[in-house]
Amino acid sequence: MNPHYSAFIELGKTLVREKGLSWNMLLDEQGVARDSVGWNLTAMAGDVPPPLHYLRDLGCDAKALAIVNAERVERDLTPLGKRPLSAAWQDLIKAAVVEQLLFKRHTAGYVSQSIARPLRVIATCVDKEPWQLIADDLRLAVHVGKAIQATGKLGDLVAGIVKVVFDARHICDAGQMYSSLAIPRMKMKSAIKAKHTWSQDELLTDLEARKREERLPERRAFWELTRIVMTEKPRTFMDDLRFAAVRAMIVTGFRIGEAALLPVDWRRERSYLDAKGRPAGESGGISTSLMVRHFAEKQQEDESASRFLREETQPVPDMFRGLLTETLDHVAKLTEPLRATLKLQCEAGRLLPWYEAHDLVPFTEVYTHLMGNPFWLEIEREPFIERYRDSFDPSVLIDLHIHQRWKQQSGALTLDMAVYQFGKRLLDKMRSEQIALRFRRADGKVIGVRERMGWHNTYLHVGELESHVRSTTPTKVSDTTPLPLAVGVVQPWEFLFVQPKRSLAEERNDGLCDVNRFMAVSRPDPRFIGVGLGYDKGVPSLFEKYGETAEDRALKLEPHMLRHLQNTELFRLGVADTIISKRFNRRSIAQSYEYDHRSLAEDLDQIQIPQDIEVMLGEKASTVARLIKGGKANGPIVDAFRRIQATEGDAAAYDYLRAEADGFHATPYGHCLNSFTVDPCPKHLECFADCRHLSATDLPENRQNLIQLEGKFKLALETIKARPSTSIGWKNQLDHAEKRLAGVQKFLATPSGKRPFPDGVDLSLPRQRGVLDD
Repeated sequence: MNPHYSAFIELGKTLVREKGLSWNMLLDEQGVARDSVGWNLTAMAGDVPPPLHYLRDLGCDAKALAIVNAERVERDLTPLGKRPLSAAWQDLIKAAVVEQLLFKRHTAGYVSQSIARPLRVIATCVDKEPWQLIADDLRLAVHVGKAIQATGKLGDLVAGIVKVVFDARHICDAGQMYSSLAIPRMKMKSAIKAKHTWSQDELLTDLEARKREERLPERRAFWELTRIVMTEKPRTFMDDLRFAAVRAMIVTGFRIGEAALLPVDWRRERSYLDAKGRPAGESGGISTSLMVRHFAEKQQEDESASRFLREETQPVPDMFRGLLTETLDHVAKLTEPLRATLKLQCEAGRLLPWYEAHDLVPFTEVYTHLMGNPFWLEIEREPFIERYRDSFDPSVLIDLHIHQRWKQQSGALTLDMAVYQFGKRLLDKMRSEQIALRFRRADGKVIGVRERMGWHNTYLHVGELESHVRSTTPTKVSDTTPLPLAVGVVQPWEFLFVQPKRSLAEERNDGLCDVNRFMAVSRPDPRFIGVGLGYDKGVPSLFEKYGETAEDRALKLEPHMLRHLQNTELFRLGVADTIISKRFNRRSIAQSYEYDHRSLAEDLDQIQIPQDIEVMLGEKASTVARLIKGGKANGPIVDAFRRIQATEGDAAAYDYLRAEADGFHATPYGHCLNSFTVDPCPKHLECFADCRHLSATDLPENRQNLIQLEGKFKLALETIKARPSTSIGWKNQLDHAEKRLAGVQKFLATPSGKRPFPDGVDLSLPRQRGVLDD
């Protein structure tokens, strides 16, 4: 044990003690908390459920243990059983969890999945204490993590935890481990391919390739999604909400969480007057503008909690005003009954606030409240289903309820089969003493569990029923906890996209959910949008349900790509970076450029040069002129251009540039500003070998090629050093590889538009001839 480990554990114990919790956790023989709770991470962080996250398993990770045991069996070793981790590992996991949760202020979900589990995987894979680990142990854990999840995500988290916990807190006696792992981390998209095998023509046309294009939606997926949400008729209530949320995201560029948590009071309008006090529209301006009130994410200050909602507004362009207003007003109408139910429940603290706690309610009446299914009598369904799905107007459900009441009073007593089945399930549980709930008669007397049931004359006690739901089906309890603002709270009924909780009647059984009477209401969660875009393989996405062809139905789209797309399009259309940054609630302009995926050609289009100069220069020379003006190129031609411009003026400088325009080339590594009209490149595309004409770019393809070269040179050096020799040839090989590696690494560290080797040899000059050159 080293002092750094001990200090980290003491920090964890201090944080837990300040929270009034116990550090020690009683575990069973498998390492699971005996109370089945352990630490409630959601409560510790002050987050609002659902979901709930716990730290209650301090035993071996079951899936990692299965892989470890498979390898032990191959080596004729006895498989290991699931057991508690050592005390040192338990303390490390607890300390890391509380540090990330209470000190770093990360969310409970992040800490549970990205901190606690990777640490358990490492502990399962090794038979050592944390401070005894070496790089090989951690590589093994990464390998096991990748084997557990086919996507490789868990293995990537294991690699990340080395940097975040072990190296950051100096846990290992062997020193810093992360850099020695030499394991590539996951990227946004695995389909990024190096382009060093492209032809010269392909490399030259790569000016049209968008920077980090993997963060933009695939063209076909975007337009198919747009077609679906703009033109298709939704088949379910939840799909109607998803259509509206996606339309809002396309128009506003909101993050998925921002769209999901839009408030019902979203509309903000500003009026503008001219100098005479009249509406500005009468003077050629704009009289009113629409803004969307929303809760912006990633707005917390340093050391502040991320769980607080922060209110912001975003202007709506006039071209989208009608579409956005119509969309959000439609959602408000659809969800009004659910918000009314949720408000009653919050104010009364009850599940069935329409009744008093001592009331007796007919079983057939309470069925719809519990299950959401509006059909409790056996009637013709299709006319009502077609009417409701035409617009999802809640008044259709009121008509349906009145119709069934009228049918019942007219003597129609045959119940829907689902009602019989629900009653039978409850009765079976009563007979087996699994629940305390009992059916009653109209006078309140309990009906014996062995008596024959007449469902039309069967009642339930409201107070007993509410207790039964809370204890046996907590997933049917509405989300009534308010979400905190920096000052005050937002009540759950104030959100726009409230929705039925576990609406099985509609989502699973192709029926309807009575939003007027269903008691289980969910606060909006980003997952309801993500499911529509393919988050959950078990639930059909919007593409699968509404796609026109097999190819369309196989499409997927990450919702955050819509934000990247809008940011890029605003840049492409010439909108100022300050306006873009303000629109997306960013604190610095630099953040907006992280979302800028314009191609280099689109970047250059935004750089203005006089029209007469552009005509004189021609296409290629104009491109070079824009590169120079935008600070994206350096080299002898650039230096000469600027010198002539300073001494002789713009006209002479552009004349020079027109003559030397052939001295611009796109290479696999960066831009070259040297003329090869007479002689070919003397470096043979080894630009990284001290070539002063090379200029760095921020194109991902260039960096990818350089990173691959760096890896190859490192491997070559290892191979050379592994076979030491005193020969001149061996020393020359070593020197050659070291110089090339140093050149590549210097190039990677060079900012875009700068020259990595400004003092390198000027290869554009003719080589000095020697006596042997004749």
